[in-house]
Amino acid sequence: MLNVREMKGVLLGAAVVATYMALVLMSGRVDPYMFGRLLAFYVRTSFALWAFVGGFFLLGSLVLHGRRSGSGPFLVKFLSDLVRERWERDRLLSLVWPPLLFATLLASFNAFKQMVLPLAGFHLDPLFADVDRMLFLGNDPWRLTHALFGSPGVTLFIDRAYHGWFAPMSLGLVACAWMPRATYRLRTQYMLSYIGVWIGIGSILAFLLPSAGPCFYEHFVGPQSSFHDLLQRLGAVESVTGSDLTSLRNQGLLMQLHGADKLVVGGGISAMPSVHNGLAALFALAAFRLNRTAGWVLWAYAALIWLGSIHLGWHYAVDGIAGIALTYGIWLTCGRIAEAFDKQPEFDRPTAALA
Repeated sequence: MLNVREMKGVLLGAAVVATYMALVLMSGRVDPYMFGRLLAFYVRTSFALWAFVGGFFLLGSLVLHGRRSGSGPFLVKFLSDLVRERWERDRLLSLVWPPLLFATLLASFNAFKQMVLPLAGFHLDPLFADVDRMLFLGNDPWRLTHALFGSPGVTLFIDRAYHGWFAPMSLGLVACAWMPRATYRLRTQYMLSYIGVWIGIGSILAFLLPSAGPCFYEHFVGPQSSFHDLLQRLGAVESVTGSDLTSLRNQGLLMQLHGADKLVVGGGISAMPSVHNGLAALFALAAFRLNRTAGWVLWAYAALIWLGSIHLGWHYAVDGIAGIALTYGIWLTCGRIAEAFDKQPEFDRPTAALA
């Protein structure tokens, strides 16, 4: 008997992502061949991560199985039972959908951000810079972060932590493939929210609120002494520590790629609203539902991401505030959808006990 509830969540997400991908390709700005190569890269990456995370889940399950049965776990039987249960539940959809979602969504967003988003320009940077100064009593917020955490060693730590965001961004999603049936509502809410952040915040609103961020201000708007000082200060950190800042290296690469015809993994420039901050908040919201301690740890990490986005010149403070607030709204909305699905009958026909 197929688990209708499980399949509805997958089909809704797949329909949204497929529509998004089709619109990106129909824009006329994305070469289908290059997109296919980009998609292939993300598919390889996502299923490698899927296997990595799955290995840990299976190891834990095998150990637990052995303890409960009082005998050593039999790997082949265990795996065959797992596959059979997933096939009967939803034809393996819940097992393969998370890595497929990661690959198709990230490839589509990558192409959109690099090839379509530049059409909007970056004309709102002066506005967001002014909003920041208004919120911080006439000062650029980066000056506050550097006054508090400006030592070279701390700045280097913030830089590394900021770019370590890829781990929860990817592993958290593919882990949904291996979580038990009882976590249906949380898994559905998380995956739909994940889609909403990339498409709603990172694509639609990014196009409507186009900005590049402080690190690119002088390239796209014009001379600005404060942001010039920020980049000089970050460059000095490299000189003192003898270590490259990942942020400065990536910012330079993004400027080189801007306007290029070739799709490149991670290409594209955008600041408002901040997907980086939004997803960090999403990690914390989901973790809090599983374990309060893990939730508080990830909220601390989300705060560090917001601070780092300002400290390293990627974002205006208001970018992160908007990204987090919008993500919370998406989380609540997707929670209602998941709750509605969860209240529906689990199977497509009555069980024998009810027949």
